[in-house]
Amino acid sequence: MPVYRVDRELFSSLENQVVVLTGGAHGVGESVVTTLYSVGAHVVFGDIDETACSQLIQRLIKTHPSSTGSLAFRRVDVRKYEDNLGLFQDAFSRYGRVDHAMSIAGVTEGQNWFDPSLDLTSIAQPPSTSVLDINLLGALYFARIAAVYLRQGPESGHDKSLMLTGSLASFKEQPGLCVYQPAKHGVLGLFRAIRKNLSSRGIRINILCPGLISTGMSSKIQHIWEVNGLPINTASQVGDYALSLITKGEQEDGSIKTGVAIYVEGGKGWEFESELDRLDEEWMGAEMARNCVEINRVLGVGAAWTTERRKI
Repeated sequence: MPVYRVDRELFSSLENQVVVLTGGAHGVGESVVTTLYSVGAHVVFGDIDETACSQLIQRLIKTHPSSTGSLAFRRVDVRKYEDNLGLFQDAFSRYGRVDHAMSIAGVTEGQNWFDPSLDLTSIAQPPSTSVLDINLLGALYFARIAAVYLRQGPESGHDKSLMLTGSLASFKEQPGLCVYQPAKHGVLGLFRAIRKNLSSRGIRINILCPGLISTGMSSKIQHIWEVNGLPINTASQVGDYALSLITKGEQEDGSIKTGVAIYVEGGKGWEFESELDRLDEEWMGAEMARNCVEINRVLGVGAAWTTERRKI
């Protein structure tokens, strides 16, 4: 896969940009908020952990006294549409625009949906859907609202982007992640479903798909990676890749940074979506690859989707 490199010097271009994100209190989100504030961005972030949000803001104001940026947070449960909406409304009321939106909030697997101890009695109790709701429904809510707010405010000269967070589990088998994996597959599917449509409206959209990150979320399984010598990401490494996707800089081939999917492993990144597209004929066969291109054409990819569109 083509190597994807982070250019931290481009982060300064985010000065005075208005960035809305979820999952800002811990891990990757915390790293992103920290860097954004340090370069002078205006950050409105949401998280369910209000105490950690407040502590993060207090710490950043002390450690970056010369920042020209600003910070604000809201308690956001991404499973609630009104919480996602309130986050964007807050940012828009403060600054009159939203430049970049980053869906970062997520949780890992909780209960085992296919626990071998389940029997005819216990199977009658429905399982929690929180992992699905936070990782996929939350991303859907966030993206839907972002697509509207990113179009508001001044038009000329303003770069607009949306970043989604997937996972290695978005595209490769992860045994045992019976709900997390389908949810992250869904986030990659969301990216594929809306990327051309949003790009046609002047909104860049990209997705970040990291492997294991050393955060509280992975604390129960990180030892497996360590014992087997597998690569582990730090939150700051993944945060830098996330920020690189909202900067406007061109890619190494000169193309605009949109429709990009990055896998991050041990702090190193690769762009995989364009490689999958390039190899369509090899794994699908020439006829099926041609048919898929034609299906996209007849669906009018890039045109505004309407409820009147004929179903096929």
